[in-house]
Amino acid sequence: MKLHCFICATVVFPDDPEADRKHHAYFLHAQVAAFQKTGVPVTLIQNGCEFPSLGFPVIRNPVPKSLAYNYLLCDANCAGDYWVFLPEDCRITAEGWEAIRKRSGRSCFALAKDPKCLVCRKGIFDELAPEARAASDLNFLGKEISHMLVRGELERQGFHCISPDWPKVSEEPPLWANRYLEMIPGVHPNANILRRMPALDDYGISGYKASAARIEELYARIVRDRLGRLSAEALACKSLISRFGPVITEVPYEP
Repeated sequence: MKLHCFICATVVFPDDPEADRKHHAYFLHAQVAAFQKTGVPVTLIQNGCEFPSLGFPVIRNPVPKSLAYNYLLCDANCAGDYWVFLPEDCRITAEGWEAIRKRSGRSCFALAKDPKCLVCRKGIFDELAPEARAASDLNFLGKEISHMLVRGELERQGFHCISPDWPKVSEEPPLWANRYLEMIPGVHPNANILRRMPALDDYGISGYKASAARIEELYARIVRDRLGRLSAEALACKSLISRFGPVITEVPYEP
C-alpha cells in the first residue's frame, strides 16, 4: 500500500489574515513530528488560506472550496495507491497508521464513526455521478452537506469505519479521540459559523432528524438562496464584460 496524505487547512478567520496564518501554523507544527516517523508523503491543501508550508508541497485553492471538492482534489492528485484526507486539527496515531496499512485492498474507510479522516483507493470517484461532481463545486455548501454529495459513492464501495469509538476526552477545549485518530489540543473554531456556511441547524433541524421530504426541501432552499447571491455577484461584473469583450483580442503593444 503506497499512501499519500493530504492535510487540509481551510480559512477560518477570513477578516483577519494574521490570526488565520497563526492558527494554521500552530496545527502544522503539531503535525510535523508525527509525520517524520511515518514515511508517508504529505501535501498541504491550503483551502482559501496561505501560510508557511515548512517545506511540504502545497495545493492552494485561492477561494475556499467545499469538502467534497477537496476529496476530489485528493483523488485527482494522489501519487500513491491510496490517499488519506486529514483535517489540519487532527493527528493519526502510530497505531492508526499501522491499522491503515493492514487494510490494503479495502476501497474506503474512516478511522472513527465521525468521518473526519478518510482513507480511499485512488480513483474511487471515477464513476461519481455528474450531478454530484458538479454540486461539489458549489463553494457555499457547509462541510456536512458537502460530504453527503459523495457519501453515496463511498457507501457503494463499502465505506465503513474501523473503530466505533469516538469519545470526548476533554471538556475544555472540547476534544475527541480514539486509538487511531486524535484531535490536536488547541482552538477548534466552527468554520461553518465563521464563514457563514449554511447548515440544517439554521432551520431548526438538529442532527438531520426530520423526514426525507423536509430535508430535501431545506436543501433546495439553501441552494436557491445561495445561487441567488452568486447570481447577484456575477451580475455586478457585467460592466467588465461589456468593456473588455470588444477588445479581448486587442492587447496593447508596448515594445
